[in-house]
Amino acid sequence: MSKSEKETAMFCEHCGETDGEETGIDHDERDCPWYATEDSWTADDLEGVLRQTASGIPPLTAAVELLSTHGTWLPRLAERDDLMVADGETGEVYDLDWAALAEAANGSQLAASGSELRILAIAASLADSRVPVRLGDALTGLDAINLGRVLKAIATANGRPEAGERHV
Repeated sequence: MSKSEKETAMFCEHCGETDGEETGIDHDERDCPWYATEDSWTADDLEGVLRQTASGIPPLTAAVELLSTHGTWLPRLAERDDLMVADGETGEVYDLDWAALAEAANGSQLAASGSELRILAIAASLADSRVPVRLGDALTGLDAINLGRVLKAIATANGRPEAGERHV
């Protein structure tokens, strides 16, 4: 890389790439999980963005982990840009609209089983404290595996992820 190229190398404010190999015009087509076009969202892309946003925020981390370990929701949500939150200036997605997710789940706007909707409701409530969930209703009907995932998520949201390890 020449001196003039180093001087004009772009810095990605989201992933911090500065070495010049992952920045510039084709940076968006490489490793930065913050960038996505309408056609390129995958469950892995969405998970990467959500994990970056949740970093250091236990309740949000718990919600993302619950959706990730459940396995059903991230692929479905990756196709629903109407349920994502994007930066107003850049258009870059940085989170899910957790309140809209809960509303869609409660309003039967998402095709899913009762158990899947319960997992989504719990994740939304963990991620956004303004989203209420009736825990008794949400826990009823979960199988042992999903109940273990929820217990682990609750422990993680409380800042004690090791407490949830005993239940998985």
